[in-house]
Amino acid sequence: MTTYGYVRVSTVEQNEARQLATMKELGVERKNVFVDKASGKDTNRPQYQELRSIIQSGDLIYMDDLDRLGRSYDDVIDEWKYITRKVGADIVITSNAELFDSRRFKSMGDIGKLLEDQFLSMLAYVAEQERKKNKRRQREGIEIAKAKGKFKGRKTKLVEGGEEEVRRNAIIKDYQDGVSIADIRKTYKVGTGTIYRLLEREGIKR
Repeated sequence: MTTYGYVRVSTVEQNEARQLATMKELGVERKNVFVDKASGKDTNRPQYQELRSIIQSGDLIYMDDLDRLGRSYDDVIDEWKYITRKVGADIVITSNAELFDSRRFKSMGDIGKLLEDQFLSMLAYVAEQERKKNKRRQREGIEIAKAKGKFKGRKTKLVEGGEEEVRRNAIIKDYQDGVSIADIRKTYKVGTGTIYRLLEREGIKR
């Protein structure tokens, strides 16, 4: 049996340190922790897919929240069942281990499978509805701000200092070397608007 950890943050700018610290506390070896800096809009994430390809029956995967599996109701359900039932590995959600530890459901036999389906469906549904509500509120807030002439869009997050400055300088160099905006966006996981604001701020033209 191998114990793994799966960590996901939605953007390159977000810090995965808290999740990594949790994995360390749980005794998961760093080499067995898979980290994605990508949206959970689908399951097509490099590190997740790599983890998915190597897990075997009896393995254990820790993750800090159910939505690390995915954002949609269907993805969460499908991935949980694939890992725990088809592969035969186990998942523990560290933020709610009392409820979401697949080993406990398995120990209860058929009734455990029924309870697992009910709890999983309920929480996955609630999480998806909450995300939809937040997106709707965000859109409404933007429309109100636009109507008042106060919406400025997202500010460039590539600031001076530390890793951000290194990343910022790498983007500038690539652009000056002739790399396309599309390729820069893919390489550094940064939006087109952010790239153009950075170049405009630095007074860089090609």
